[in-house]
Amino acid sequence: MGEEKNDLNEEIRALKDDLSSLRSDVSELAEAMREAGRDKASDWRSSVQDEWNERREELLHALGVARDRGRQAEEDLERSIGEHPWTSLVAAFGVGYLLAKITGVGGRR
Repeated sequence: MGEEKNDLNEEIRALKDDLSSLRSDVSELAEAMREAGRDKASDWRSSVQDEWNERREELLHALGVARDRGRQAEEDLERSIGEHPWTSLVAAFGVGYLLAKITGVGGRR
């Protein structure tokens, strides 16, 4: 009976050691998973930030191009009006007349 008790104590001690080892392994695994999650979140954040910066640069470039085209169109219009003032006046009158007819402004009541 004494030998069985010793065997049982050794098995209990072995189980306790295994349980302690398992706790340590689970703790290490949990830490590794937390670290992997942090790395993944950091990678994702960096990716989103890079994409944001790229889109922002594209938008700023497009705005610059649109602004330049608008200025060029304004300069072209001013030059055209300066070169052909009477034609511009007649065209403006015609457009105004058509808009008035379409919207019914200034018509007979």
